[in-house]
Amino acid sequence: MDRTVVITGSSGYLGSALCADLARDHHVVGIDRRPPSPALQQTAPQAAWENLDISDAEAVSGVFQRIARTQGGIDFVIHFAVYYHYGRGWRREYDLHNIQGTRNVIEAACRAGAGRIIFAASIASLMPPPLGETLTEDACDMADFPYCKSKAAGERLCAERHDELPAVVMRIGGVFSDWCELPPLYSLIRLWSRRGPIGRCVPGRGHTGFPYIHRDELVRFVRRVIEKDGRLGRHEVLFASEDGCTCHEDLYRPIRRLSGQSEAARPIHVPPVLAALFLYLKLAANGVFFRQTYEQPWMLAYADRPLRVDTSATRQKLDWR
Repeated sequence: MDRTVVITGSSGYLGSALCADLARDHHVVGIDRRPPSPALQQTAPQAAWENLDISDAEAVSGVFQRIARTQGGIDFVIHFAVYYHYGRGWRREYDLHNIQGTRNVIEAACRAGAGRIIFAASIASLMPPPLGETLTEDACDMADFPYCKSKAAGERLCAERHDELPAVVMRIGGVFSDWCELPPLYSLIRLWSRRGPIGRCVPGRGHTGFPYIHRDELVRFVRRVIEKDGRLGRHEVLFASEDGCTCHEDLYRPIRRLSGQSEAARPIHVPPVLAALFLYLKLAANGVFFRQTYEQPWMLAYADRPLRVDTSATRQKLDWR
């Protein structure tokens, strides 16, 4: 295939996996503020690397122009560079990296005549559907949390320029690996692996759910987007996740069993109000000892409101399972 692919966020959790895989048969240029690790360089020896901050418009434009000139063009830009934080307040980094950085990447790609941008959006940015219903790729109601707002802004930027730069907005589920480098899922495993009543606590009625995808499968998904590029429209919104979702009640017993706890022990369903009180106490205690806390009270707004998705349109377009 041997196409020229530019990947932002190339040293990150997802970008590094893409670089390692796509560099086998494409010309990959990775862009990140951090240099690639020795392990990544060894895994993708054919890749080239550029260290810069995407909030620097001039630097981004210069690199894209140089890549296009030396490689005879850019076929794909895969935009995975992102800032995220689990707090409720808006941070300056959202403006700099997620919004202005995305604008810079799109502008530079347009000037360099890139063939298509693949933008890493998030299913978590969407509002949960009414109970019993599912979200489709046409869903446009976005949550109002800071990370979600910044991702929604990125989606709009892609839509505004799709006449100049064809776009695939890839709404991704929760990406886990064999090491479970996904804080929400790891938090559940850590909770339900504990002994005693605490290890049996489930917020709400156990219907809280989210669609997941393994990191290796996400890489395969991106490959399929590249392979099917000629069949895709100038602006596509796709779901990169399992069909439906996985709820707490689906995870509780397997986690209990595989961690050596009693699978038969019935879960203790904790009302969200009490769970929020516990989280506020935990935040206060961790603040005293300068420890970070992933779980935040605002997350309980999703209790028993599963983000269930219907991926049938995506699976049909990409012939992907």
